Amino acid sequence: MSDGSFKTTLALFALEAERVRPSFLLIDATQFRHQFGPGVMQWRDDCIIPRYGAAGAKKFAFHVPAGFANTMEEGGKEVFEGPAVFPTAWFTNRQHALDWFRKG
Repeated sequence: MSDGSFKTTLALFALEAERVRPSFLLIDATQFRHQFGPGVMQWRDDCIIPRYGAAGAKKFAFHVPAGFANTMEEGGKEVFEGPAVFPTAWFTNRQHALDWFRKG
């Protein structure tokens, strides 16, 4: 995957969030292997994260592979990324992410 493909995918995901207006967003990154180029994460903060918030997201979770650092299962904490108005957390167990969504 190129940075351009990554950006296109996120833009489509944000468009769907704007259309559906879900309270919770979950990305399955268990097979994700892309290494971000310079400026990609800043672009995400500037162009995508605000769209998720405007769509009404209350929580955002990543389902990540075993061994990923700072997951909630390993004692990691939820964080507010860039300009986000919602917390983000990482989970190696998808059900744990779904349970986190259901908690206040």
